[in-house]
Amino acid sequence: MSTLSTFHLFPSLPVEIRLKIWSLLLSIPRSVRCTQNIISHAAPRVIKVWDTDTPSPPLLHVNRESRYEALAVYAPYFATPSNPRPIYLSLPQDVVRFTDGLLPYIPDGPLNEIQHMITDTKDCAYFGYYHMGTLKSMKKLRELEIYAEKGLVYGGDDTDRFINLLVSEFEDAMEADPGWECPKVRIVDAQTGKDLRFIEGGAKIPGWVPEE
Repeated sequence: MSTLSTFHLFPSLPVEIRLKIWSLLLSIPRSVRCTQNIISHAAPRVIKVWDTDTPSPPLLHVNRESRYEALAVYAPYFATPSNPRPIYLSLPQDVVRFTDGLLPYIPDGPLNEIQHMITDTKDCAYFGYYHMGTLKSMKKLRELEIYAEKGLVYGGDDTDRFINLLVSEFEDAMEADPGWECPKVRIVDAQTGKDLRFIEGGAKIPGWVPEE
């Protein structure tokens, strides 16, 4: 039995059915790795060219109808004056992946909208020290996966100590700001894919704000 790879009658389908098919395809989450090609060395340091090896959403390029529907789901991010070509993302559903060194350079647009994020770190003992402020500023972040690589401090004989230190930094941040909606955090061994720790997240005191 041959496999159908092309459906030539698709344009003849009723518009309601075509739109339903586009909608189903557009509801599939993507995992998008964002990288940088060029970073300025003059202060303040900024990323001049963002890049990704993840293909653009295909429905942006099928035809005019699919592109119209896709642009209602995907928005352009990470364009810069040096590279105006954007990375199209649906931040309510897509998982965006960065190395932890890029977190301070994420532009305000995606920083305020990302809900699902993966970050790769080689230095989990200092991850919270350098990046907790950025995470707390990501008001819509709901799920975070940290892939801990065997690098500067993780990978010796005292692995649990450094993972526990990372967990304690999240716990300390939640104690210091009980109203912070901490994302659900999953810490993963980057080499094996094994789950190392899980933090349930949420606010200790929902709605709490510091006294002025």
